[in-house]
Amino acid sequence: MIKFYRSNYDEFNPDTNGGDITDIEIESGVANSFIPAVRPREAEIGDTRYFKFFVKTDEDILTIGVDIAKYTDSPTEEIYFAKETKSDHSDFESDLDKDNLRLYGGFKITDVDVDNKQITSDRDVTNFVKKDDWVTIYDDSYSRITGMNVDNVSDDGLTITFKLWTDKTIDNTMTASSSIYVTTLNKDDYFGIWVKEPISPYTEAMEDPLNEMVLNVWYDKK
Repeated sequence: MIKFYRSNYDEFNPDTNGGDITDIEIESGVANSFIPAVRPREAEIGDTRYFKFFVKTDEDILTIGVDIAKYTDSPTEEIYFAKETKSDHSDFESDLDKDNLRLYGGFKITDVDVDNKQITSDRDVTNFVKKDDWVTIYDDSYSRITGMNVDNVSDDGLTITFKLWTDKTIDNTMTASSSIYVTTLNKDDYFGIWVKEPISPYTEAMEDPLNEMVLNVWYDKK
């Protein structure tokens, strides 16, 4: 079974925000279990926050992928993922090269061109979809449909061309995400992922319903 755990969360000190795994398990569907609430002043002036979480398994796994199967509901907040930077899980926010952080993220498919092995995105994906990435496709219930390997991304960041086309049907009701891919994860081992959360000025601090995103993990057992 895959479970998610927090690192140390500290919005006010980048030297203590992050680090190794804690015993605080992230609970699906529980408000602010994954990411703390946006504070009113933060929502007014805008901010970019970073938090680190961990993916842990109690069985031996091959080929594990982590995706943003559904980008956020909010038009003024977004979530991106990045791999931890230290193999001993000791990296803190202060260790990150934020200007050059390799990001992974989700988007909506707006058009499909099977003949040219292309999909069109609803947003510029230049910063989080790269050549040779694995892009995972999700249906409108956020169930994994398939994945494809990226050949190139257009200059405007809206068209993604793939090396080989899937045997599954893809349409414009679906979402997709560049995938963080780990080839092996042994029992009781774990790895860290940074969350980058840009918040635009004058966002909604008290949302009802709450802002929502969907994180998905897909894997093969050994």
